[in-house]
Amino acid sequence: MRRIGSCLAALALALSVTDLGAQDLLVVGGHVVDVESRSVRTENLLISDGEIVGTPTDVPAGFDGEIVDASGRWVLPGLVDLHTHSFGNRAPVEGAMEFAGTVVTSQRMLYAGVTAFLDLFGLEDQIFFMRDAQRENPTPGADIHAAGPCLTAPEGHCSEYGIPTRLMSTPDEAREQVEELAAKDPDVVKIVYAPAGRMPSVDRATMTAAVLAASSHGIPTVIHVQDWDDIRHAALAGATAVTHVPEEDVIPDDVLALMAERGVASIPTLAVHLGVSGLTTHPEWLDSPLAVGVTSASIRDAYRSSEITPGARRWRDRQIETGPTILESVRRMHESGIRVLVGTDSGNPGTIQGWSVHHELMKLVAAGLDPWDALAAGTTNAAAFLDRAYGVGIGDAANLILLDASPLEDIRNTQRISDVIHRGQRMDRDALKAG
Repeated sequence: MRRIGSCLAALALALSVTDLGAQDLLVVGGHVVDVESRSVRTENLLISDGEIVGTPTDVPAGFDGEIVDASGRWVLPGLVDLHTHSFGNRAPVEGAMEFAGTVVTSQRMLYAGVTAFLDLFGLEDQIFFMRDAQRENPTPGADIHAAGPCLTAPEGHCSEYGIPTRLMSTPDEAREQVEELAAKDPDVVKIVYAPAGRMPSVDRATMTAAVLAASSHGIPTVIHVQDWDDIRHAALAGATAVTHVPEEDVIPDDVLALMAERGVASIPTLAVHLGVSGLTTHPEWLDSPLAVGVTSASIRDAYRSSEITPGARRWRDRQIETGPTILESVRRMHESGIRVLVGTDSGNPGTIQGWSVHHELMKLVAAGLDPWDALAAGTTNAAAFLDRAYGVGIGDAANLILLDASPLEDIRNTQRISDVIHRGQRMDRDALKAG
């Protein structure tokens, strides 16, 4: 109903001659990439009040807003990252950390064409405050969505970083924690469930209770998993999505069938699974204008350093070994009709906030998705997971990126950004860059 109402209101506005003078943006002559219909058409997009309101063939009479000449460029929906930790960047060298903070990170992401992101673990009150402040008084930066804390076992994953999180050991405690958290209106509830991992984990009953409690409030759930049994149990519990891809073997047929049957989405985070190996073996990626624009020289230099930690070297070698298995599992999920969504786990070594979304798209194509499906995973489908309408049709949010080359011919062309439009406004990208 929200989408239908929005479309009707937008159409009425587009047809109102008296309102045309208030239109604030007209994007003309671009190759408009319609991800949902898998088509490209050359047309104009009329934008007002943060939405696409029409596709006029000519400049409307009385229009006095800004005209953006998109001739020869590709126009597609803004990108979305569904797994971030937005404090900043880390590199695989001792002490190589960049605490930019969520607000600055949101600006850098927007520079990179990422118009919304989901923070899956941070300081609870702080991240919700920043999210709510941004929604009440929008400022330049990608739209913040947040889980707040992880729900995890005492001494479980997420508890090791010195950041307070929510702990639970029993189903009753799970229900209590979700009830308290729901009062803060999280965009998702994140649950750590990895009984076979090296750290303590909640048991299956506790995970299931947390999922059901979140569902009773209408809140989606994202389950951090480690092996295929974890995904089996999360699917049976009714989880909305699982994040990460087990690396020990290719996804079993019964897990494919179960995820497809239950409609469980996958946020595979290939950028973190394969990022240390990628950035250390392809240091030229660090010299791209996009990578330079979203992080510091010290972080980029760390990937070229001979001082990469022994643990990172082992991680790099492990990624090279397990990469083909991980990609094959993602290919099988996609071909089985499971919705694969873009998320990078940025904030971890091997990732760069904003740039890693483009790396994720590259890896999705390497896994066997065609460029159309990879773009859907990082635009319209990822936005729909956050209950947002991204696209290039009337009534869609006017979050758009303009590219100098076709991402359908080469997915790496998503990095060739010439303009970003966010909430209907053309961004000053230079003002969003890393200093």
